[in-house]
Parts: sequence; structure tokens; C-alpha cells
Amino acid sequence: MAVLSSLKFAGVLALATTTVQAQVFLAPPNDILLPASDSAKEPLQWLAANSPYFAGPDVNGISNEVPEGCTVEQVAYSTRHGSRYPDTGAYAEWTALYAKVQAATFQATGSMAFFHTWKPVLTNPAAQIAQESTTGYKEAHDMGYQLRTRYPNLYSYGEPFIVWANLYARVVQTAQSFMRGFMGHLATDSGRVITVNATASPDALFNSLSPSNLCPNFVDGNGGDYMTTYKSSFLPPITARLNAMITGDLKFTDSDVFIFPYLCGFESQITGVLSPFCSIFTDAELKQYEYAQDLRYYYGIGPGVDLASKMMLPYLNSLVGLLAQGAGVNGTSATGESFTLPKIIMAFINDGQTTELGAATGVWDDHPALGATEIPAEYKYIASHFVSMRGTVALERLSCPAASSKSKARAAAAEAVQEKRATETIAPNCAHDNCLRQMIGASAQVAQFCPTYTATTGLALPTFVANCGGLASRVSSACSCLVTPTATAAPTSSTATTLVTSTSSSVSTPTSTPTPDTNKDIYIRILLNDAVYPVPSCQDGPGRSCGMNEYVAFIAKKMDEAGDLVAKCNVTAAGSPSMEDVKGAGFFTDLRGVGIGSVVP
Repeated sequence: MAVLSSLKFAGVLALATTTVQAQVFLAPPNDILLPASDSAKEPLQWLAANSPYFAGPDVNGISNEVPEGCTVEQVAYSTRHGSRYPDTGAYAEWTALYAKVQAATFQATGSMAFFHTWKPVLTNPAAQIAQESTTGYKEAHDMGYQLRTRYPNLYSYGEPFIVWANLYARVVQTAQSFMRGFMGHLATDSGRVITVNATASPDALFNSLSPSNLCPNFVDGNGGDYMTTYKSSFLPPITARLNAMITGDLKFTDSDVFIFPYLCGFESQITGVLSPFCSIFTDAELKQYEYAQDLRYYYGIGPGVDLASKMMLPYLNSLVGLLAQGAGVNGTSATGESFTLPKIIMAFINDGQTTELGAATGVWDDHPALGATEIPAEYKYIASHFVSMRGTVALERLSCPAASSKSKARAAAAEAVQEKRATETIAPNCAHDNCLRQMIGASAQVAQFCPTYTATTGLALPTFVANCGGLASRVSSACSCLVTPTATAAPTSSTATTLVTSTSSSVSTPTSTPTPDTNKDIYIRILLNDAVYPVPSCQDGPGRSCGMNEYVAFIAKKMDEAGDLVAKCNVTAAGSPSMEDVKGAGFFTDLRGVGIGSVVP
């Protein structure tokens, strides 16, 4: 059973799908132990994309239990591959470090003494490089078991089941291991991993699990000047402290020291034993490393940059459209036969797409920009909490008729109080007709609208004056009855500005499938590594979820604001679709496309 930290874990995961009473699941929230080292209480939890999976802490104060009065009807998980062996470039850094140590004459003491016997931990690099590690297989297998038991009503034993994976070795390996954990011995006969080749044809443009591959203008800024500036401030004191424990001609540079936390995470999950690199740093120093990684993602492919952070938006738009339709959506198999989309939609991706998808969801839309000089207080864009190994962006479709009734009753009571307060400020001798009453109920919008509106301005009438019959004179009269303060400009932010910016006019872009009236009691909830993250502008539903119809409109607006991504990418390949024709995630319902394959788990 995993050790639960009071600082970093959300607690025992309890997600009930058919009852309001919390269930206690047998699956632990974490797949492996996350022990303390000699110098840090939580060394494996500050490493961002280099951390093994751990359940995200409840940074928003929202239980991840299914809200009272709700059931989960459908889910969509977009999951990074599990823990892995290093890529070629990273392993070259390890071997270069080893060569430097071997060539030196030195005496190391304290936490640095292990360098006398240290060597890279890969035993067969040619076979291991870039592949899933043993811990990664466990993370994926355990996830299969967790979701099978968490959502028992979304899959019936013996049913065929498929998942999707970006065509990348360790991603496919993660999907295969998940299937075995989810289906057990049935995985071979009844399960399939659908692989998606992101570069197989022009039709894959914004219709794959790695859309940046076909975007010529895509650039991962790797944190840009922000990360460079921050590294120059936090690394030198650490480097000096570590070098003070060594005599002789071995001197580590800041660049050397910056890969030590990486080695802490990778060596630990590769060997299954806590690495001695984890005993070099304090928690405070590892937090500094983590913030450098936060900058790397925020200003690399996250909210701090324009084009890169929009790469997964068409995918999300398409996926939300499927969830808005509810269970029972049919697709076409590779042989032309009809199949029903699983109620548990699983897509396996890489860290870049996990980061881009998180940005697209809108959960950080009101987050202050990250600065380059110090760690902000109470900030929530923390890479370790969503882009760890096996990091997850999950969308749950919630049906909440009982919760909706209670919510509506509370809203009606609040509206009555608001109307009473607003009435007390109305000028005398004003008739309470439908026009005025509607404007009273929208006091926040009216406070911004009325001070600048007159019947002669020609401004378009907003929806909150629909009961005024489209007559500008009635709107103006009602405005004159309401005592509203003059609108003031919002204060400007003093936070750091974004280094990479882009502006363009919006264009017509595809929107999600229209939602039926039955979605009035349907909500969508977003979880990152099993912790709930609300959308700042849409969190009035149970458990601070967002109404499904509202979220569909929210993402459609984001698509419109993003503009013509095909043009921004400078796509010139013959046969490429226009922005109006990109499919986002058409591979979920059409398995006949070029580059779509199938692998046995």
C-alpha cells in the first residue's frame, strides 16, 4: 500500500458512480511507494515530467468523489505513457557525466560519496532506450484495474473493448499494459489497441494524437528566457554546496547539477530502488527544480505561448462533442462494420500533448502568468501534478438530475434575494414590466452595460435584455430606472508578461456536435491526475462542474478565438484540409483512415 503524504496527496481515492455514499476502493491511489530520502521528504514528487505517477493533490479544495445526486455516464481519459527508459539524448548526458567522473581524481564525502561507485543504471541500452520501463508497465496495468473498478457500470465483462494510442513505441506499450490490467485474460481475444500515425497522410492534420507533427510553425520554446533566467538564479548556490563536499579536480557545473533531479526520478523508477541522487537535494531545492520545469512547460507548449498551446484544441473540441452526444455513438471499423464507441474512451499520448490538452481545457484561463525570478505563492500550474509519467487529463460526463433540482432551488432563492436588493435601488415611479425585471436579474451585466448605453448609440442589444422586445427605447428607459455605478477599467496585472505572443483575426471553425435538450441535467468535470480542476468561468454545477451545453459553447468559442490554426501552422502540403474541414479526433469513430492500425494487447 502506498504511503500517503500529507503534503502532496489528495487522500484515498473515492469515486462512486451509482451511489451518493463514498466508496472505499481497494486500488491504492498510487502505483508505487514514494519514500523519503536522507535529505528530502518527497523527492519523487517534485520532478515534473520526470516523476513517476502519483495522484494529484487537491489544490482546489474539491473532492474527487462523484457529487451527490450524480452518476458518471461516460468518461474520456487522455493519458501520457508510463515511466520509461531515457531517450538517446538524455542517455548521452548520463554517459558524459559518467565519463567526467571517471576521468577525475577526487574525494567525495557526505551525500556525494556515492559518486565513487556510480555508473548509469541501464544494463542493455540498445534494447532499453526510449522503451517503457518495468515501473511504467505497472503504472499502466494498475490504471486498467483502477478504472475497471472505479467505473463498474461503464463496461460489462466479456464485451469487446478498444483504446487508442499515438503510434510511438512506449505509448503503444502503455496502452497494451493498460488493456491487460483492464480486461485480464480477455485482452488478447476481445481487446485491441488502435494506433494513430500522426504523419501518415495530410488528412492527419489536426486529426491525430500528436497534431504538432504536421504543423511546420510549431516550436516548443522549452521555457525560453523565463527558464534560462530562473536557472541562473537558483542553480549556482546548489552547485556550490555540492562541490564543497568534493576535493580534487572534479567540479560539477550548473548544467551537470540540473540533470541530477532527472537522474533521481529515472534511476528510481528504472531500478525500483530509491536513487542516491534523491539524497542530494532538500525539498526546498527540489521545489526550485520543479518550478524551473513549470516554466519549461508554461512557456514551452502551455498557456504562456500561443500556437503551441492550441495544438490539442481541435482534438478537445471533437472529444467534447462525442461526450455531449452521450453513450451509444456509433463508428465505422476498418472493415466497414459498425461499432459502438466505448463508454470509457481511452487515448494514450506523450507529455507534449498532455500539456497542450491541459491548456486547451481552460482550467488555467485565469491563472496569473508565471514569473522568472521567484516562485509565486499559491500558484496551481505545477507540472508534477499533471504531466508526470502516466499523467492524465480526464473528462467525466455527469448526469445530475437530483443535484440539478437542488441547485436550481438554491439559484432561485439567490435570485430572489438579488432581485430584492436590486429593487431597493430602483428609481421611484418605474414600472416593473418584463423588460425591467429581466435586467434586475442580470444586475452584474447591467452594471457594465447601462452606463455606456443610450437609445441612440446603435449598440447591439445583449441577450439579457431579450424581454425588452428589441426596442432600444425600452432598454434605455429600464437603464434609467436602475441605479448603476459607472463601469471602471479592470486593474492591469503586474505579473510577468508572455515572451511569445500572436494576434490574428478569428475565422469560422468547426464546433462540437449540437447538444440535445436532455443535456440540461448533464455536466462535465475535469480531473488532472485524479484531482478536480474547475473551469474558472463555468463551475456552477455539482462539485464545481460545468454544464455540458455551456462547456460545448465554451470550447467552440475557444476554437473561434484560436483562429485559422492551419494557416498559423503554415501548412502547404498538398491535400491538407482547411481549418473548416479538420476533424480533430475523427479516428475515434472512423477506423478506416490512412495510418490507423490495430495491435493486440
